[in-house]
Amino acid sequence: MNNTSIKIFIYFTLVSTVIAVILLFINFMGYAYIESDTDGEKLPRKTLALISEKLIETDSGFELNEDVLPSGYWCILIDENGNIVWSQNKPDDIPESYSLNDIARMTRWFLNDYPVYVRTEDYGLLVVGMPKNAVGKYHMVYSEKWFDTLPQRIISILFINLCFAAVLAFLFGIKLYRRLRTLTNGISDLRYERPVRLKERGIFKEISANINKTSEAMERKNEKLSARDNARANWIAGISHDIRTPLSVIIGKSEEISHSDSLDEGAKKKAMVITAQGMKIKKLIEDMNLISSLEYDMQPSDKKAIKICPLLRQTVTDIINSGIADNCDIELELKDEKSTVTADEALIERAIYNIINNSIQHNKDGCKINITQRTKDKATVLEIADNGRGIPEETIKNIAQMPCSAHGMGLPMAYRIIKAHGGNFEITNDNGAKIRIELY
Repeated sequence: MNNTSIKIFIYFTLVSTVIAVILLFINFMGYAYIESDTDGEKLPRKTLALISEKLIETDSGFELNEDVLPSGYWCILIDENGNIVWSQNKPDDIPESYSLNDIARMTRWFLNDYPVYVRTEDYGLLVVGMPKNAVGKYHMVYSEKWFDTLPQRIISILFINLCFAAVLAFLFGIKLYRRLRTLTNGISDLRYERPVRLKERGIFKEISANINKTSEAMERKNEKLSARDNARANWIAGISHDIRTPLSVIIGKSEEISHSDSLDEGAKKKAMVITAQGMKIKKLIEDMNLISSLEYDMQPSDKKAIKICPLLRQTVTDIINSGIADNCDIELELKDEKSTVTADEALIERAIYNIINNSIQHNKDGCKINITQRTKDKATVLEIADNGRGIPEETIKNIAQMPCSAHGMGLPMAYRIIKAHGGNFEITNDNGAKIRIELY
């Protein structure tokens, strides 16, 4: 368990303790509220005090100058012999004399089911009685009104508990939520390799520090990778430039030799082979430069509005004139001559060339290639289909990955070019290979 885990554990323990103490205090106050009953004993005791003040002893007995008894109450005065010497509103079922046991029971509980309260005076024992079922006398005294309102008070206390618990949990939770949201935002930024600078404080200080250190390490790594990639791109560009110059000389001289009248046909054919292989090397160099620019999803630099139909005709014409499609039949079906796309013309031409050339190279026995162009909504749709042997599923599955060698670069390069233009690229096998492109 690291320091952060211990801090979080202590934090939640303290928060839980604080909430428990607050709720305990609230429940204590609620218990006092539930137990309160001002009507249970207050009125009978007050009545006894008033009777004691107003009761007068005369030659003929005792008299009460004022009527101080509440409605339904009654009162008796018992002398030291246990006999009633004065009464007011006494019910008929109240005895006229009492033993010590009767008085002992009466002073604590009831007299013939009447709740009674007593007060000792020099002249005897004053007893005030209440109507039957007016109060419940147990260890404590409660009025019937208290019992009637008990469920509501219990519910109110539970509701107050719930409200306070919710408020306290919310206050502590919102504070924790803000800290966690900062952490999750930082982790999300790390995912997209954006710089992260979190404040290192509180219980998540250690986690924030680790995220900051990870962000700094990632920035240093990206800087090194960027420097390496720039060096690689510059190296490829330099090597390509250095190779193109002598290669152009080789191709030029081989073309001169192939058209020389002083050589026999065998020598001319050898010169033509040198020219063809030189052109192949030149294309590989161009592909290397193109891969270098597309490998990290760089955007095309020369985008403009181009008409797609003339571009398709020119590309097909160049392929036919090169002689590589002698055993293939290429058909064009162009349905919208006005269709334009915003793109780098050279890159789109290379993508279309690679797709057509892929059908030619992988169907040595020949095939029929159909190229269809149409407009759908705001997109220009190109479909290039052949009736050959199709494309291996492994190639389709890994179309987004550039191969490790020059072999098989055509389709992945075309895919990257289309994606770099914000288009869609789909490959299916249906009695041959079918590639569907959408450009905007």
